[in-house]
Amino acid sequence: MRPIFEKSSKLWPHMIWLIWAVGYAFCFPTYNMPFLIWFIFVPVLLFAYRQPYNKTVFYAFFYSMLFWVMTLFWLLAFHEISLPFLTPAYSVYNAFFFFCIAFVAKKLPKLRVFALPVFWVANELIRSTGYTGFQWNLIGDTQWQSLYFLQSADIWGVYGVSFLILLVNSVLAEVVDSWIETKKLGEALLKQRTLLIVTGAIMAANLVYGIITFHYYDDLAKKSEQAKVALMQPNTGSFDDWWGERWENYGKLWKLNAEAALQSPDIIVWSETMLRNRVWFYLRHYGADQEINVFTLRFLKMPYEFDTPILFAHPETENNGLNYNTVDYIDPHLPGYVTYRKIHLTPFGEWLPYYQLIPPLKTMLETLGAASYSPAKDFVVFTGRKGKFAAMICFEDIFSILARKFILKGVNYFLNATNDGWAYRFQIGGPFPLWQHIAGVTGVAIAVRRPIARAVNTGVSGVVMPNGTIDVSPVPIYQQGFYVTDVPVIDEHIVTIYVRIGYLFPYIMIILALAGMAFAVFGVKHEPHKEKA
Repeated sequence: MRPIFEKSSKLWPHMIWLIWAVGYAFCFPTYNMPFLIWFIFVPVLLFAYRQPYNKTVFYAFFYSMLFWVMTLFWLLAFHEISLPFLTPAYSVYNAFFFFCIAFVAKKLPKLRVFALPVFWVANELIRSTGYTGFQWNLIGDTQWQSLYFLQSADIWGVYGVSFLILLVNSVLAEVVDSWIETKKLGEALLKQRTLLIVTGAIMAANLVYGIITFHYYDDLAKKSEQAKVALMQPNTGSFDDWWGERWENYGKLWKLNAEAALQSPDIIVWSETMLRNRVWFYLRHYGADQEINVFTLRFLKMPYEFDTPILFAHPETENNGLNYNTVDYIDPHLPGYVTYRKIHLTPFGEWLPYYQLIPPLKTMLETLGAASYSPAKDFVVFTGRKGKFAAMICFEDIFSILARKFILKGVNYFLNATNDGWAYRFQIGGPFPLWQHIAGVTGVAIAVRRPIARAVNTGVSGVVMPNGTIDVSPVPIYQQGFYVTDVPVIDEHIVTIYVRIGYLFPYIMIILALAGMAFAVFGVKHEPHKEKA
């Protein structure tokens, strides 16, 4: 029963890791085979247990490259340098953590069942943290349509869901390993009965909790006050000549707003990049009769023209010369406007610290129109006609650590302005990044138990409800239109365990990972390890 480990052919390791890379990728949209995530780590985990470290690291790095290409190939449409840079960078993460898993498993065999879930959650946290963090396609995100299982994210975040999935993989690996040793499945199951019973009980408890809370928050959302929200989807090309076609664009946007305003929404939400002028900068520095301001003032008059509040996104330059990705809220019944500036910028696309110090990199990024924004720090809460809301720009809506800070300020719901329109550049991305994006939003809505209404330039627009169900806009992706729908105004006093404790769980995993490595290196004396054939 050891054929895959005793074969002399060099093809077998490649087959094992190829199956892992492809199966792992297929768990995410729009491949949509999430059931694979429950066991896809088993063969490579057994490989790591039995093979030399150098082989594990080599295959983990090489086939992680394949995984990232299969799931992030659409980044070529964002910026040509994105995929060639991120793919090897994140593959290094995976290779390093596979080494850690193998090392601890071999040095501490009695605790190895925890090596994969602890170290992989630590891996996901590290690559997601900081201004250059890219919290995309986490293990837990694969369950965005298995909502009963995902409900426990309101306790420990989507990282806790990742932990459970990886724990199941690890327990199955123990069963298969015992099966290989005993050559009898019954004996293997009996040998691992404690692990199987405990893991089964945890999974059952998670399922029961999920069923109860799913229906509780479904009922709560229906009973809550409803804010009527119009979500704009203009389907404007991200690389089109905005200024050269400015009046055609204005006419299109005016028509969308006029039609939406006829349904008397409480607010109209524009997608990111619907307006691409630096509104207040030009008004401060040029006269109102200048063409740029004559054009821009048409947009600023729309809330008053339609007698409807509008949340609109646009780039902005402050007096200190710093550029920000911003949203402004204008209610014609209130004086002035309120501004929120994007806090978590897209790495390399909007933000790269100190890139100006490297002239070739500065030239390349500025040629691509990248890295020119500055991150903001203020968590601004807007007071709408119904309830209080926070605005999140673009992929900020996949960061539950941001969402929880807004909740602590008394937010009832979230509005998101996104532009994923670049994804169709060269006809590369198609639906992949659009659905991967909303899959990541699902866990956030559950973690903080607030709806997230998304106005997306090219789709997928709609509302992710507090229990993770998605009210998808009927406007197809890559088509123009708008969607007026109700968004529950959730009581601000409803605060989840996750909101109270935040990222505590994944940080505990970081501590356990460091402690495990330290104990494996310094705490126990071992005989020289002999690799199993």
